[in-house]
Amino acid sequence: MFRAPPLRNIALTAPYFHSGKVWDLRQAIATMGSSQLGQALTDDEVGKIEAFLSTLTGPQPAVTLPVLPPSAATTRQPKP
Repeated sequence: MFRAPPLRNIALTAPYFHSGKVWDLRQAIATMGSSQLGQALTDDEVGKIEAFLSTLTGPQPAVTLPVLPPSAATTRQPKP
């Protein structure tokens, strides 16, 4: 089993699938149409799904790394 990732910012998060094999969102949509629905999607259908998924794109969450104090000779070290 594979965890299904959220669709938010899906247009910005290539590669797709658990293997990272597909780098194009349109190709991923077409592949999922045939594997999940058992039928080939038309270019128009793929375009409409891609347009919908693009509406889920928003600002990326900000990742702020902490600023750590510098180490010194007197800095305590973890015990192994």
